[in-house]
Amino acid sequence: MEVVVEPDRRLWEEAAQRSDFWPLQQDWDYGLAVRWQAQPVLRLLARDDAGPVAAVQLVGRRWFGLAELWLGLRGPVALKGSATVPSELLAALPHGLLRAVLLAPEIPDDAATRRVWLGRRRIYTGHSCAIVELAQYGRQSLRQKWRNRLNAAQARGLRIELAERGKWLDWVVAQYDRVRAAKDFAGPSADFVAQLVRLKSPRQTLAAIALDGREPVAGALFLRHGPDASYYVAASDAQGRATNAANLVLWRGLMALKERGVRKVDLGTIDTDKSPGLARFKLGAGGRPTTLAGTYL
Repeated sequence: MEVVVEPDRRLWEEAAQRSDFWPLQQDWDYGLAVRWQAQPVLRLLARDDAGPVAAVQLVGRRWFGLAELWLGLRGPVALKGSATVPSELLAALPHGLLRAVLLAPEIPDDAATRRVWLGRRRIYTGHSCAIVELAQYGRQSLRQKWRNRLNAAQARGLRIELAERGKWLDWVVAQYDRVRAAKDFAGPSADFVAQLVRLKSPRQTLAAIALDGREPVAGALFLRHGPDASYYVAASDAQGRATNAANLVLWRGLMALKERGVRKVDLGTIDTDKSPGLARFKLGAGGRPTTLAGTYL
């Protein structure tokens, strides 16, 4: 088993193709966007004679030039054909008196990983997200109330525009930033989102916008990473909420990604306690709830 420190992009993309799901936080361009924010990023990849078997992208934080904390956001990722992350990869992680590494491996929460993962102690429980598998995705995947709202939006005559670049993508980011500031919720800054879009090729970005007449009322930005994608940021105005435009935006975006060969789409965190309405929206769209194993020190 060989561990490659700072592999090239070709090898990293090969690892993504071998995964069951490749998270956005492990995407090559995501790492470049983090470096753009002047944060250090470290990539490690384990491979054998058959190719990559596991990989992790770590985001670093430093205090006073001395102490370091490294975060594996949705990583390491164990790839197809490997039962777990090899010990050689874990041994290559940063270590030392003033260094700490927190890992949130992309593996489901189960009895084997709930308390101890490869000798590490779990300090946070895993979060839950909604994943849509697009291979068989269609109207039959929707819950009835969600489908009714979609039908209502379509009957209202809302029109959908799809774009990879340009004013509609810019509108989504700007509207998202306004909503984020007004509601003061946690999420990536508009500058970070815009930088990530700039780093990606047009075929890796998709904005879906709902128009009521000529006016945009709702939109969403989808980002591709490896064979998968994420429902990254979205926003609606009052008219969009009144006309169920978000349902139509998400539906058309998912179907467009399916047509483009995307495998799975991460709709993001589901929290039935703090955001029950948003959780119902994501699950109603056909998202499969998946709880990850947690964060380990």
